[in-house]
Amino acid sequence: MIAPGANGITRYAHLIRTRKYVAVISMDNRGGSFFSVTGWSTFIDRKDATPEWIGENLRRALETSRDLFMEWGGYPLPQDKIDAEKKKSGPLYMEFWGRVREKYGFKDWRDAQTKSALVFVKWECEQTDQVRFAASRGRGASHSAWYTNENEGKVFHASITASDQEFGEVALQTLDVCRPNYL
Repeated sequence: MIAPGANGITRYAHLIRTRKYVAVISMDNRGGSFFSVTGWSTFIDRKDATPEWIGENLRRALETSRDLFMEWGGYPLPQDKIDAEKKKSGPLYMEFWGRVREKYGFKDWRDAQTKSALVFVKWECEQTDQVRFAASRGRGASHSAWYTNENEGKVFHASITASDQEFGEVALQTLDVCRPNYL
C-alpha cells in the first residue's frame, strides 16, 4: 500500500444510482473520505441522468474535492481542524440528503441512501489525468469495495479531459457492474 500523500493530491467523489435518482457527491479527504464542505454535490431524476449530465457533474465534483491531508501537511492531522470540518460537513450532509428525501418521498435520510449502487471515484490529479472508477457492492445501507482478487471487470478508467459524454459513459459502465443493495 502506498502511504497517504505519496502520490500528491487525491480527489474523491461518489456516484450513486437508485431507481429514482442519480447523485454526484464531492468528497473531501481528511484521513478518510467525507462529504465535502465546499465541493459540488447534486442529484437528478434517474430518467433525466444522461451521460453528459453525469460526466459534467462528476468532473465538477472531483475538481472541487479537497485533499485536506495534503493541505494540512500530512499526519498527524490537526484535531482542531478535523473537528471544525466535521462541524461544517455534518449539517451540509444532512441538508443534501434531506433534499433528496423530500423530493423523492423517502421516509428519512437513511432510507434515501439505501437501495442504491455506488461508484467510488478517485483521481490522483498531480500524477495522472486518469480517473479511477471502482464499482461497489451494497451492504444494507452502505457500500464496500470488492476484494482485490474480485476487481476484474469492476474497475474502469477515463481521462479527466474526456468529453462529458465519454466520462459519463465510463461512469455508467461502472454503475452497471456494481452489486447494488436493491436487487
